[in-house]
Amino acid sequence: MTKLEIKYITKSAPMLNDNKENKGAPVEFWELRGITLDLSEGEAIGLIGTNSSGKSLLLNIISGKIRQTTGFITTKNHIGLACLDELDPNISGLENIRKKITKFDIDEFKGNHLTNAVINFIEFGQWLYQPVGTYSAGMKARLVLGIALIVEPEIVLIDGVLDLLDRSFEKKVAKKIRQLKDSGVSFIIAETRNVNIERFCERTMWLQFGQIQDFGPTKEVLQQYSFAEEWYDALTLPEQNDYLANKQWEQVQFNIDKIYEEFKVEQFKHGYTRKDEPRMRKAFFVERGIDPVKAEKKVTEKQKPEVKKDKKTTIKQPKAVILSIVIILLCIIGGAFWLISGKDTDTQSSNNTVTTSKKATSTKISASKKAALKAKSSSKKAAEASSKAAKDSSKAASSSAAAASASESSKLANTQTIEVASGDSLESLASKYETTVSEIQSLNNLGSSENIKIGETLYVPK
Repeated sequence: MTKLEIKYITKSAPMLNDNKENKGAPVEFWELRGITLDLSEGEAIGLIGTNSSGKSLLLNIISGKIRQTTGFITTKNHIGLACLDELDPNISGLENIRKKITKFDIDEFKGNHLTNAVINFIEFGQWLYQPVGTYSAGMKARLVLGIALIVEPEIVLIDGVLDLLDRSFEKKVAKKIRQLKDSGVSFIIAETRNVNIERFCERTMWLQFGQIQDFGPTKEVLQQYSFAEEWYDALTLPEQNDYLANKQWEQVQFNIDKIYEEFKVEQFKHGYTRKDEPRMRKAFFVERGIDPVKAEKKVTEKQKPEVKKDKKTTIKQPKAVILSIVIILLCIIGGAFWLISGKDTDTQSSNNTVTTSKKATSTKISASKKAALKAKSSSKKAAEASSKAAKDSSKAASSSAAAASASESSKLANTQTIEVASGDSLESLASKYETTVSEIQSLNNLGSSENIKIGETLYVPK
């Protein structure tokens, strides 16, 4: 799985001219020219090259300390940088450790645990409370490595500090790096000594004059780098100066449009067209974030509409209608079966005599007609029966409603309405109007309840 991917990384810087009379446009010096690499989980990539080849600059760009001129850096992982410039020389080693830990969104308990882990790893003793500015280069290397290897390591960039360690602590760091690689932590290691590159790195990139000279298996790249060093050492001093001058002049004359054309070709392969060129130029020269193709995929996946299934609605049919439909279907199926069986019988009888065949056929046809008429009659009767049942049920309902209404009207014919006053109860009202409590409850549909409210209207006998 890829943990880090960088593409088309370039970095330019203006050249300062001592000639004050020269008022022309500043000349750009391209320190990096189109660097592309990918880093897998648990992998270590080595960076080799002479001084000023661009190793440290590339690591600073990947870590986010310096902004690239063009190109993209795509990763979801935390990147830790182990270099001497990461330390604040005006505070103590302990304060530097705590300062780095506070950049992570972790609680105080875990922060104290990580602080103690770094202290135990670097073995500083009382030097932990001294200003970092008083440390030697080896002590500074211990401190930055301890922080990078202990505090939430996911991708660790090591810039020229392994060569500064003493032998015993170098063994301790080597063991820790191997453990982290086994757990999935990835590394990019920039060193001038090939021994550390060969010890930890599966692949190596050879940078020279801000450009990739070779990138592949570590052993092969180191061999090519060794051949180049031997070739350069064999040159005379004037030849070496001419060679350096020509290569550095190429860095001045570098045309960024060549890298942009490579970027466009890649985008066209992923479905972009000429209409998208304004957006591509903005992404390449202005935004310089993550790879546009991968950013587009993420947006597309998030914007995919959810497919909603239509809920099927069922219409409830009256029982009588459903019953009539079932009867009709059964009759039709029976008639069809009768016709088919009639045809089969007719086919068998035709093998005997023509006369018998005609008689059988006419008999079958008449029988089938009778069956069809019978089915039609039965379906008609079923429909009439269902219609009659529906009419009867509606009549019964209307008659019962009418009877109930008549009963209610006769019940209230000899009654009068009164309004419940304060202190009235069912017993007092029954005594007052010469009736019983149950009669009042029946007239007002109170059931067995004796609760009445002041101002409530009740029916009582006249």
